[in-house]
Amino acid sequence: MLVLPLNDRHDRKGFDCGDGDLNAWLSQTARQHKEKGISSTFVAVAEETSLEVLGFYAISVSELVNADLPAQYRKRLPNKVPVFRLGRLAMAMPHRRKGIGEHLLFDAIDRVTRIKNEVGGIGLVVNAKHSAIDFYQRYGFEQMADHPLNLFLPF
Repeated sequence: MLVLPLNDRHDRKGFDCGDGDLNAWLSQTARQHKEKGISSTFVAVAEETSLEVLGFYAISVSELVNADLPAQYRKRLPNKVPVFRLGRLAMAMPHRRKGIGEHLLFDAIDRVTRIKNEVGGIGLVVNAKHSAIDFYQRYGFEQMADHPLNLFLPF
């Protein structure tokens, strides 16, 4: 399995994760956001020439108010801090429970860790669906002070 930047060859319309909003976002919005510099989407594929999208995630840069961070990360930081945002993470229904979500999450963490060394950023933030909180917490994400569905992974 490979994780590649989304391109026009990938079958966005054939992707179905069971969530109409996520399907529509990948199909209609992901490329527009890349072109406008809003976010970048990466897709899991079986091999480099594969058209089928097994799963995807989107990342962007963001800023948080220090007070929203978990308490132990607030010290000695300015009022606003740079972070990366994992905007979406989804797997196609036929490929669930095969470790693709974990692979995509690790790829996203690795990618933003490399980027933060060049541009700065103190962690990765995700606004999780209630059903995904345990998944993210298994990998070290912690609940933020502002909302229980907002999670933070420090670098």
